[in-house]
Amino acid sequence: MVNTPHERSHGGDPDNFEKGVPIPVKVVRNEEPVRVTDRRFWAQDQSTTSETPEFSYSFKPAYVEELEEKLADSKRRAEEVLSAFAQHKADTASETQRARERIRNEYDRRLLQAKTDVVKKFVDVLENFERALAAANAKPAFDSLLDGVQLIRNQFVATLAELGVSEIQVNGKTFDPAIAEAVGTVDVFDESQDQQVIEVMAKGYVLDQALVRPARVRVGRHVPAAAETSTP
Repeated sequence: MVNTPHERSHGGDPDNFEKGVPIPVKVVRNEEPVRVTDRRFWAQDQSTTSETPEFSYSFKPAYVEELEEKLADSKRRAEEVLSAFAQHKADTASETQRARERIRNEYDRRLLQAKTDVVKKFVDVLENFERALAAANAKPAFDSLLDGVQLIRNQFVATLAELGVSEIQVNGKTFDPAIAEAVGTVDVFDESQDQQVIEVMAKGYVLDQALVRPARVRVGRHVPAAAETSTP
């Protein structure tokens, strides 16, 4: 039997159609509306849509984009060089500071050692001086005390000489303001003694080539013979 179009629309069963039994019909509804997107870049409104376009277009020439890429790469390299330079500068500053501290510590150590060596030499002189005083108290005699003091004086001079200290010899020589200080004048009638050191008030000393203390002297001042005869 061939089903008629009417029978096919009711499930194809003529008995059901004749009996008036309802035939279930499945209705398919498309709940989501069909959305059509115009992807042409000139038809899209960039101000009203939040969607990012899948393709970006540029009207710049190719050589301009290439130059921009090279510029960006140059900037990146320059930033890397500046960063490396800043790190190197910081490391150099830290190393310089550490070197200064090492030099300062070494200088302080050597200076302390030099002071210790000097003090040690004068401690020996002090001990001999104490021995001389003890001997003078045990045997009160001027000669023994004088000998002890003379011995200490010789040892003291020898210690200074060992340290490089020597006395400035200025007596009888022409006054030199670089190594001597004039504290007075002495009238002399011999013209050859004019501006000569006549008397040493306090000795001067040098340490190697460095002046420790200038000599304090009195300098001769020539007085003409006429002034000598006119003096009452």
